[in-house]
Amino acid sequence: MVRGNVDNLVQNQERTPEQRRESAKNAGIASGNARREKREIQKALQRRLNGKYEIGEEDNKVKLGGYDAIAEAMIVRAVNGDVKAATFIRDTIGEKPVETVSLESEEMTGIEISFVNKSNKNTKKEKDPKIVGEYTPPSNTEEE
Repeated sequence: MVRGNVDNLVQNQERTPEQRRESAKNAGIASGNARREKREIQKALQRRLNGKYEIGEEDNKVKLGGYDAIAEAMIVRAVNGDVKAATFIRDTIGEKPVETVSLESEEMTGIEISFVNKSNKNTKKEKDPKIVGEYTPPSNTEEE
């Protein structure tokens, strides 16, 4: 969704080299700020995960590290029927099922492919294939 007045936007080609340089400089500064902010969030999360947490019932509390506490919480949720937690655990321990796609089709033989230049602008070898010959692809409808 576009915000602001689109008519005020200026294309990069219409800017002077100095304006483009200034824009690139500002973008680099903003990118650096965003990276620093992200790194600080990561450091804060890492510090918290390295801490100790008490989990369990009042009479049976256990102190665990951050990662162990998360693992314990996910296991408890999975055991109580949370399918997303169970899926997360399965995928995290490396038992995610492999998704395979099997295509069965008739073998195509006798097809000649030649490359043609559609634009007449390019002097390099064209990469758009054009099928030449008597081949008719099979229809997707079943015969009765």
